[in-house]
Amino acid sequence: KQWYQRRVAITAGDDFWLLYNKPYIRITPYLVGILGGWAYWSYGEHAAQLVRRMKEGKKVVVGVPIWAATAAVEYAVVFGLYDDIQKNIGGHGKDISQVDSVFYQSLARVAWGLALTIQILACQCGLGGFINSILSWKGWLVFARLTYAVYLLHLGLMAVLFMQMRHTFFLNPDFEFAVYYLGILGMSYLCAICLYTCVEQPLASVEAMTYRKQK
Repeated sequence: KQWYQRRVAITAGDDFWLLYNKPYIRITPYLVGILGGWAYWSYGEHAAQLVRRMKEGKKVVVGVPIWAATAAVEYAVVFGLYDDIQKNIGGHGKDISQVDSVFYQSLARVAWGLALTIQILACQCGLGGFINSILSWKGWLVFARLTYAVYLLHLGLMAVLFMQMRHTFFLNPDFEFAVYYLGILGMSYLCAICLYTCVEQPLASVEAMTYRKQK
């Protein structure tokens, strides 16, 4: 904690350690996803049949509000604290009220998981339209295989970057932050390729061979 506070200009005090990086705080999207999987397993086929019986115009009438509402929720979760962050780093934003802060911290992750789950279910049931075509692109499979490794590695890469800095890291200007973001993203995927090739894929192959022998 000390090295982070020394090298990174954070303004939320202990909030980072109490409300941001704890695993039990971040479990809510996973729980929402589990419930979404259960809902599709239980009612997905019936919902898909109902959608297939609809005319194209009715699909648009039903689907557009769903996508608009979920996209608005996701936008609010990502950019809801923009003004507050700008104020804290010396910009021209405004402070968030305590009530808004409590609502955001309590509901943001649940809202994000719920909106994303609804969008996935909409695609599965036939209300995805062109968005479903984009998300069904086979090229995403390459990134999907690396996603978990990127998740495991990115925080360590960020720690190495921050610990070797000789100056304080601020969230402003935006261009500098974008450079750091793209650099960490690229390094995370390069390291994830190595981890997947040398560890994950060989172990998955051994597991598959063991499973076939047991059958």
